Amino acid sequence: MDIITRLQDITLFAPSNAAWDEEGVKHILQDKKRFKEILNLHYVREKLPLDKIKQKSLNQMPLDGKGFYGVPTAASWKSLYFNVVEGSNGSQMVTVEGGGVNATVITANIAATNGIIHIIDRVLGIPYTTVLDKLRTDPMLNSTYMLGQRRNFNDRLSEPKKRYTYFVPRNSAWEKAKNIFPSAYKKIFMPEFSYHTRQILERHLIEASQAYTMAELKKLTGNESVMLAPIRDHLKLRVREYDGNDQRYDENAIHLPSSNNYGEF
Repeated sequence: MDIITRLQDITLFAPSNAAWDEEGVKHILQDKKRFKEILNLHYVREKLPLDKIKQKSLNQMPLDGKGFYGVPTAASWKSLYFNVVEGSNGSQMVTVEGGGVNATVITANIAATNGIIHIIDRVLGIPYTTVLDKLRTDPMLNSTYMLGQRRNFNDRLSEPKKRYTYFVPRNSAWEKAKNIFPSAYKKIFMPEFSYHTRQILERHLIEASQAYTMAELKKLTGNESVMLAPIRDHLKLRVREYDGNDQRYDENAIHLPSSNNYGEF
């Protein structure tokens, strides 16, 4: 915290007291090294009032399947990613994602002598939810969640003894597919083709004794391609480094590709 007080023009995303009281968070406080890493994930070295976050997020809405508005944090190779969710009454809610955890800004624009503070409802970087809960609650993934509800594909994500690595298409990835494969896209979202849709999702999901982060996949592949074994067919993977989105959920991992693995349809 001493480092933060010495810096100028920063934005701190401070978890609420209730967020720190979560059962899964308390043990982190005992590990000083891990706690420092978590703290570094919660601030950026620029002033970001909420209006600026909203403006940049809306201007960079990923209609082309590319990335979201992200800002590097003090944690090495970690960024925060922002999204603006429109409420039914026209209100706007800002969410922030860091270290695989989604949080909502609940109190914004608290002035400090050296920057701005936003209060958020979760501690970033500490897994607190399952893969299925992530799909259910993240508005950027609701297309994949909806498709997975058909033929009960999502049910398998609740098996406690399994470890999942799920390459989940964002909504923007489906929109990109719509422009490239309009006929196939139309069928995928039709209930009468749900059997084929399930097969597509099975090509995105790996069940194994462990879940693979992108760092682990990088070690596995080196500079070459590697064949992985999803539930259906095979998945050829090559890892290219960038400041990306690697998310963990209760000993599982979820990765967000910008396109889909259709296979034959």
